[in-house]
Amino acid sequence: MKAIILGKGEKQKEFKICGLSLIERALYLLRAAEIREVIIFKEFSLEKKKKIEKRLGVKLEVVRDNKALSSLIERMKKEEVFLILNENFIFDINLLRILLKHKGTILCSSDFKKVSSVSLPRISFKDGRVEGIGENLINYQGVYTGIALCEKRILLSLLKEEQALNLSWPISLNEILKKERVAYLNLSTLKYYDSEVRREVRPFWQYLRSEEDLKTAKKHLIGGIQKKTLDVFAWYIHRPVENKITWWLCELPLTPNQLTLITFILALFVTFLFFKGYLLAASLLTLVVNILDGLDGKQARAKGMFTKFGNLEHSLDTIYEQSWYIAFSWALFTSSGKLLPLQLCLVMILFDTFSRHCSMQFRMTMGIPLADYSRFDRSFRKFDGRRNIYTFYIFIGILAGVPLFSLIAMCLHAVLTGLVYFVRATTHMHKFDKGKVLKE
Repeated sequence: MKAIILGKGEKQKEFKICGLSLIERALYLLRAAEIREVIIFKEFSLEKKKKIEKRLGVKLEVVRDNKALSSLIERMKKEEVFLILNENFIFDINLLRILLKHKGTILCSSDFKKVSSVSLPRISFKDGRVEGIGENLINYQGVYTGIALCEKRILLSLLKEEQALNLSWPISLNEILKKERVAYLNLSTLKYYDSEVRREVRPFWQYLRSEEDLKTAKKHLIGGIQKKTLDVFAWYIHRPVENKITWWLCELPLTPNQLTLITFILALFVTFLFFKGYLLAASLLTLVVNILDGLDGKQARAKGMFTKFGNLEHSLDTIYEQSWYIAFSWALFTSSGKLLPLQLCLVMILFDTFSRHCSMQFRMTMGIPLADYSRFDRSFRKFDGRRNIYTFYIFIGILAGVPLFSLIAMCLHAVLTGLVYFVRATTHMHKFDKGKVLKE
């Protein structure tokens, strides 16, 4: 599938959000949705086009009038449906993914009662199809949200009308509506389960016409898609700090992947400090790394910079987390000469790995994170064994002068977590096999 981005008019103000122009952000989202061929309908310099193509790995075509766009589309024999985006609007990646599951011509709409009073094209519906579109409709049920799927033949018919493709682009659809079936997707009533944030969310969109709109959109992109089920440290301490840092950080030319690598390098330095016996300095830096670890994901959501490489972050997390536990145990072993720290570490890492695998296998099999499957699982997730809890044990034990007790607490917590995860996963899966789906 190819996408068409309808640019702003020449007199309209160019906005930036989270350090990116609206077109750049849209291109990052399209790439994440596996759309790499894009037509941009606006004035766009050749130099800027080449830079973006090289940086994002996308292919861009730039057209400046209806005739050129029509000619370009006619030459695309295999393209039956195009994704139409308007530069004046901002979306999240999930809205694109939901829309791309549909076929044929379909417009995204929203309940007019839930949007600000702006001159958006109004839409009237009847029997599951669009009946009329226009800025002056008297009887209407929603407004156009700047994103649609459009079949090639319908798009060519629109272009033949020789009307400028701007905010009011769908207005000439009224003639086509008499003979074509155009569906609509009501975003106001649409909810979906996002396994990444572990809760039901609504697809996000917003029309941008002022700096205030940009501020509102930025707030949503940074904090509005927060993971629901987190441990107590991540929710009450890390979350507000991460949001404040991301608000400033997202304006810098720093990518989520660069943040991941910076965090990883700092985390390895912490491992080095543990090995050398600088326990207090290392434990303090673990608290810093725990906050930095949440920034790359928020940066990705804010900028729309989702990459395949970014999914390896969790693998890097596993390496440095467990290297901390090993290095900490080694430091206690070398200072005491006793094997107990290494024995505790071995058991702790064994069960930590086991609980991770149970969680991963459950999500792959059931399509839902184990930590969000039932009320008990969500409650247990707040206190289960993981990095934030274990580093807290380490920090308190070092401050109190009893680091061995930190290892004992970590080991017991890891064993408990592994056993609970296994029992809960097998219980849920067995009930599913018996046809008793009891997700709460």
